[in-house]
Amino acid sequence: MYNLIKKTLFVSFVFLVIALPLQAQVKVGILPRLAPTELTKMFTPLAEHLGKMIGQPIELVIPKDFDTFNQMMKDGKFDYAYANPNIYSDARAALGASVEPLAIAVEGAGGKTFTGCFLVKKGSPIKKIADFKNKKLIFVDENSAGGYLSQIYTMMQTGLSKKDVTILPFAKKHTNVALAVQNGSADIGGIRTADFEKIKSQVNIPDVQILSESAGMPNWPFFSLPNSKKDITEKIKKAILSIKPNSPEAKSILNEAKLSGFLPASDADFNIMRKISQSANSF
Repeated sequence: MYNLIKKTLFVSFVFLVIALPLQAQVKVGILPRLAPTELTKMFTPLAEHLGKMIGQPIELVIPKDFDTFNQMMKDGKFDYAYANPNIYSDARAALGASVEPLAIAVEGAGGKTFTGCFLVKKGSPIKKIADFKNKKLIFVDENSAGGYLSQIYTMMQTGLSKKDVTILPFAKKHTNVALAVQNGSADIGGIRTADFEKIKSQVNIPDVQILSESAGMPNWPFFSLPNSKKDITEKIKKAILSIKPNSPEAKSILNEAKLSGFLPASDADFNIMRKISQSANSF
């Protein structure tokens, strides 16, 4: 009799567990422009806020590099992503219209746009882009909007071509670019302008300075991917757009990420990025 009761209770427990709604984690891929520990610190408050708003836990996924991010995105390892405008544009072209911008980041005085910059050492004879001839340049990654594409586009606009300079192997992280300029292995480096102060606080680069900024681009979008669910997408879109630029809520949630808030976005907002990318690919 005892065994019968025990078996009945066990079966009832199993059915109860099966009947309970499962809260699957929503996975958000973050493009690894900085170290994973730094990006986790920057975006955990946003993930926690969005998770609370949609009633489901959100997991940040930060791959080791740009190539791994792209492969994981194509393999369906993320439901959503926060990445530069070039990564978004490429994903839209490769994966279709289900890749949709839900919001665009607002950042400091730049608003919905951001820039890359050129780094040189203090006291360098390099004073303008025309002085780049016969110099060694280092960038982040071929898919980096603020750490390659914007700089190449700007150089092309001033008449420089690939034969005029030496492009060193990609450094893969913005920090590595700054260090290469500091140690003299590169004459000029290209990174995202807004990351320079953060990098200076993390590594010893006392002799590195910004020479000039590059072409402006649409800021980073938060976007859906093919395996995202429509009902969750609507909740996330509503939640992220509720973080109004420069509001007390935005300052609380986005302080570590150095963002001011989010604004609505459409695919057409990224046409200028497509133009920059297309031009840079012909460099």
